[in-house]
Amino acid sequence: MGTAYQTIGLGLPAAVGAGRAAPESTTVLTTGDGGLLMCLADLETVVRSVASGVVVVFNDATYAAEVHQYGPLGLADAPMRIPDVDFAGMATALGAHAATVRTLEDLQTLSDWTDAGARGVLLLDCKISADVIAPYMSEILAAAQRARSTSPATR
Repeated sequence: MGTAYQTIGLGLPAAVGAGRAAPESTTVLTTGDGGLLMCLADLETVVRSVASGVVVVFNDATYAAEVHQYGPLGLADAPMRIPDVDFAGMATALGAHAATVRTLEDLQTLSDWTDAGARGVLLLDCKISADVIAPYMSEILAAAQRARSTSPATR
């Protein structure tokens, strides 16, 4: 869509713009649960204004970037945790098609939506593990630790 990766909270507004700019295309947004919560009011606008769209929510009940970056530094992670939100239920209440995804079989909803013409918005609330750390996050942490250990201020 053009919005940079990890621009938390900007996904839904960008999806509105992309959907309006290219109404003949299917707009696809991937977002985390924290980012979606930050712009939740815009979900109604997406449902109302995007002709064909898929919203994939990676729902691990955390602000994962913060948990994986600051948790190892010793910061308390309780403020970085999010209750398990039923995004599929909210999207359905707003008029979207939606499904909670826990297994690969649950993705059949996407095939069914596509086979039916891919009209409207489909939200996939993908429940994922908060314990899995993306390789790029481990690389960022290692680089930050190296920088701290070589900094004159830490010697």
